[in-house]
Amino acid sequence: MTYKRVTAGERTLIHRWKQEGCGIRETARRLKRSASTISREISRNEGFRGYRPQQAQAAATERALRSGPRRFTEEVRLDAEARLEEGWTPDMIGNRARLEGRAFVSKETIYKYVYADAKRGGTLWKHLPRAKRKRHRRCARKEGRDWCRIANQRSIDTRPADVETRQTVGHWEGDLIAGASRTGNLVTMVERSTRFTLVGRTDSKEAREVLVEICRLFGSLPVKVRQTATFDNGKEFSCHEEMAKTLSMDVFFAHPYHSWERGTNENTNGLIRRLHPKKSSFAGIGEEELHRIDRFVNDRPRKCLGWKTPREKMTLFMVSAP
Repeated sequence: MTYKRVTAGERTLIHRWKQEGCGIRETARRLKRSASTISREISRNEGFRGYRPQQAQAAATERALRSGPRRFTEEVRLDAEARLEEGWTPDMIGNRARLEGRAFVSKETIYKYVYADAKRGGTLWKHLPRAKRKRHRRCARKEGRDWCRIANQRSIDTRPADVETRQTVGHWEGDLIAGASRTGNLVTMVERSTRFTLVGRTDSKEAREVLVEICRLFGSLPVKVRQTATFDNGKEFSCHEEMAKTLSMDVFFAHPYHSWERGTNENTNGLIRRLHPKKSSFAGIGEEELHRIDRFVNDRPRKCLGWKTPREKMTLFMVSAP
């Protein structure tokens, strides 16, 4: 159903019937409108002297025009296109500009522009987050399947409760992203509070090699940001006890097939898959490409961080914490 704005004539009738004691539902029935439309119209435009049609019409007209900084100017359009090509989402583009005090538009405006561009034969839609991805239902696999448990695991059920609040920095989630057959893997460690991500590479899933790479990644970080790590049940993390001792961290494991218990890590892996889709070869990934992935995930403004970037949040913590 197409939305139809309240007209000046309807505002006059609303005022008249309101003065006569007519209720919202009766007014809605007479105008053939929904009661919520009438209620919203009155609440948005009612002043100290009550609801007055001329003032209501003027307020509605002003809202429709919007202020200058919100207009989709050429400057804003070019900035939006450049950011989209860098992998930013429309939500990130608008809110980061707002945070920096620049001209901005809403994410919906950008989405409309992208889809209009697609109708004209443009390719901006290819840069949207889910342009080539399907939405999957989140559900656990059937319980009770045989599972080879890693020795001396500590369940996520025993992890300190304050980890869930994300109020403290130093709690990480880890995983491996597999490349095409025998081309290597990416090690990802994501901090839950700041979303700051460490990315490394291994040639295999052998537990000892994974252990060495994780220790190398954390080697540049102080102990104050190394409190806990949570992994899935892959055998590549079977050296967890040595890892805990070397890094002075408590290591925990999520329940089998419960990927949402490490949702921060899974979402970050999804971002990296935008650069390296499934079945991509990781054979040629070196330091330069790892730095590019690092910039892609750590220099993206995040809504959950008030449109700051993970690197900004981690840096702020590092300089402010004792």
